[in-house]
Amino acid sequence: MRFLLIGDEQKCRRLLSLGLGDPEFGLCTAVNSLEELNGQPLDRDFSVALIDWEMRTNSAAEAMALLRRKAPLLPVVAMAANPDAATAARARGAVHCLLKPVDVDELRSALERHAIPVAAPAPAEIAEASDPAAAPAPVETAPAKRSAPKDDAAAQGVEFGTRSPVMQRMLEIAWRVAPTPASVLILGENGTGKNVLASAIHRRSERRQAPFVTVHCPCLQEQLLESELFGHVKGSFTGAVSDTHGKVAAAEGGTLFLDEIGDLPLSIQPKLLRLLQERKYERVGETTSRTADIRVIAATNRDLQMEVKAGRFREDLFYRLNVVSVEVLPLRERVEDIVPMAEHFLANMSRSLGRSLRGFSQLACETLRNYRWPGNVRELRNAVERAAILTDRETLDVADFSQLAASAPQAPGPRVGEFVSVNSLVEEHIRQVVARAASLEHAARILRIDRSTLYRKRKRWQTATPFAEFAPAAHSQVG
Repeated sequence: MRFLLIGDEQKCRRLLSLGLGDPEFGLCTAVNSLEELNGQPLDRDFSVALIDWEMRTNSAAEAMALLRRKAPLLPVVAMAANPDAATAARARGAVHCLLKPVDVDELRSALERHAIPVAAPAPAEIAEASDPAAAPAPVETAPAKRSAPKDDAAAQGVEFGTRSPVMQRMLEIAWRVAPTPASVLILGENGTGKNVLASAIHRRSERRQAPFVTVHCPCLQEQLLESELFGHVKGSFTGAVSDTHGKVAAAEGGTLFLDEIGDLPLSIQPKLLRLLQERKYERVGETTSRTADIRVIAATNRDLQMEVKAGRFREDLFYRLNVVSVEVLPLRERVEDIVPMAEHFLANMSRSLGRSLRGFSQLACETLRNYRWPGNVRELRNAVERAAILTDRETLDVADFSQLAASAPQAPGPRVGEFVSVNSLVEEHIRQVVARAASLEHAARILRIDRSTLYRKRKRWQTATPFAEFAPAAHSQVG
């Protein structure tokens, strides 16, 4: 693990002497001022950052703002002297806060839990504290203890980081459930990064050393999907010329990710339910039961409660999967994340193309924020990559995104005495409630409607105004 330590020199030395500088734990780079942080090449793939919120040399809030600009997706753990300071740190983007005095074992656990995988460092690279003679100097001796899953999202270097208070609360739940064996159901539209979140939960679990295996439920015919999932024996169907182990066996000891579980055929659902309840399954054409040691994470862009009512999804399977559910918001509901994500994708393209691409003009940023992004993160990445390839500028401008039919700015609210429809008032009221609620379930209870009704209303309106911009700051404590 490679982590960045931001704080006053004396406190950095003390933390390193207490065990954070142990090469067996990881490699540390310490910076003591904004100037040092600004000069630090943060694209060198740090796993996590640790910041002392009471650093005296500079404002920690300024350091956090600089860190968010240079490395918007790097997880940041903060140490704070009191709950108010912890709340401020969370509001600025910290994924976890520890109150002082900090227990070193608890701190190490938090860093390990939130760290994202990185490539092994080159042996010649040495990260030092500001005064290596005064403290044990951590030396890069080995690669990180765990490697990144080989899914496309992780390979792209995309990890969850957010400025949206609503998304921060969602991630708080996700990281809290990650170390447990509980099944997780991830909800969200296509392209929001449900697979990235599933992979991140796996990397923060006790199973992180074992495989993360994905099954794309809509991609195969029913019989082939069952074989893909559970395996088959020779001769069990036409084309079964040999015994084959399925994805369940491939995920042994690790995590099985069922992508778009809402498309799973009814005939396979009882077998998946048995796998979840009893940890047993049979290969296609086999009568002998096998035992599986796996964790299941599922994702869907459908309202499974509506699918249950329509008879297309088993109710018992839904409840078995829905031990903990988290919803990844579409980009139009977390506008504050659009430009940082775009900057991350642009930095990747700049390295890939070997060109100096310095960011976005103000008009380009407004264009990105105003566009509704029906394809969400996937569409944003494609748009940035296309613009980076075709532009002849160092700073991308609005002309580089001419293919985007930018949304018109939100109209102001009705004036006193102005004629407005009841429906528009209802829509605005529901948007405001959702923005302030801790979850969709919470919002539905406040509105006294069921969650499926709320889901249908949101889907019908498809509003471009982010709910998250009205949301309160997240709580200071995690776990």
